[in-house]
Amino acid sequence: MKNPIWRLIEDGHCDGRLNMAIDRAILTACDRGQAPATLRLYGWDKPTLSIGYSQNELMDVDREQCERRNIPIVRRFTGGRALLHQHEFTYSLVAPIPQPGIPGNLAEAFCAVSKAVILSLEKVGVVDPEMVGKDKRTPGMGRKRSPACFSASNHWEISVKGKKLAGSAQRRLNGAFLQHGSILLDKDPELAHSLLRYTSESEKNRGLKELISNTLTLNEILPINLGWEKVAQCFVEGFQETFSATWKPGSLSLLEKELVRNYLEESE
Repeated sequence: MKNPIWRLIEDGHCDGRLNMAIDRAILTACDRGQAPATLRLYGWDKPTLSIGYSQNELMDVDREQCERRNIPIVRRFTGGRALLHQHEFTYSLVAPIPQPGIPGNLAEAFCAVSKAVILSLEKVGVVDPEMVGKDKRTPGMGRKRSPACFSASNHWEISVKGKKLAGSAQRRLNGAFLQHGSILLDKDPELAHSLLRYTSESEKNRGLKELISNTLTLNEILPINLGWEKVAQCFVEGFQETFSATWKPGSLSLLEKELVRNYLEESE
């Protein structure tokens, strides 16, 4: 049987609105059957707060603080909670439904992608990264949900020594799905926390403590600080070993570029 074609796009550091528009464009094209399975690796050219596609911005985000600190707000096309993209490596995986090597249902697809992330992190040098299952959830999950993505680990996300290292979220259409993942290289929990709203002072204080205590970064784990390029290399190797395919470096098609322009106009 012929191997499926996978496209690899390495974009480096980009504007936040552009990052979200590109991922959405690839998903739309793939859903139409006009784009192959695609792994896209990128970073953020300046601190940017992203919120989940159904998250209540007025309730969870302090827009005045964001404007004061010159931090733009973008809405992801995937779910989840608010995340400050700053010292971070990000991947997005878009694949048709069905796709060889990836189960058709949400939970098992999440699991398959998480295995690729775990292998990639092991190549980076992380010891014993583990997938969070139904019996392993970060403390604090039983209380009111924090607006911060990294305050707790959900199913299929990656932790080390009980602390969240890689967050992820997924969005599924009829014919394709998109999974975002964020791996912290370093962190500034006080800045991230200052951009969010809480219902009370006690919730606010608890939120900061959880954000600090439940989060781990690559710089805290590894003996040396790795650059974005080295992490990207390890993720390329990890995903290529996990998903048997013919991998081809590529770029956006004309259709995808047109979709990107349309989505950027929508977000203005």
